[in-house]
Amino acid sequence: MRIQIPSNPDQLIKLALAIIAKHKALATASPLNGIEDIADFEPQANAADAANKDAKDFAQKSEQATENRDNALGYDTTTPGTVRFFVTASRDMLAAANKGSEHKLGDWGFVVDATAQATPAAKAAARAKPTA
Repeated sequence: MRIQIPSNPDQLIKLALAIIAKHKALATASPLNGIEDIADFEPQANAADAANKDAKDFAQKSEQATENRDNALGYDTTTPGTVRFFVTASRDMLAAANKGSEHKLGDWGFVVDATAQATPAAKAAARAKPTA
């Protein structure tokens, strides 16, 4: 016969609190009195329970904050009023105003890559080129 000890934190805490309740109800008749430092069991279980509740609360708050952040950023460049929309519109406006001097967008915090991009034909030729 096996007597399982839960690995799930919620279940382990629930079991610990049940054991503590039974131990307290039996008082001096409890067989657990023979465990060294058994008095530390309840404070440890209460600390674990409180931290577990905090963890759940923080996880929920984190999920909500992430959702709020993502909504504010926007999911694409076409959603008006989002950060992504304004950043893209700013880039487009500044690029138009600085045609031929796009490196000036670096002054605005943009990373400007001045290397030439390969044309689709050059990319196809590179893929077709046999490797040695």
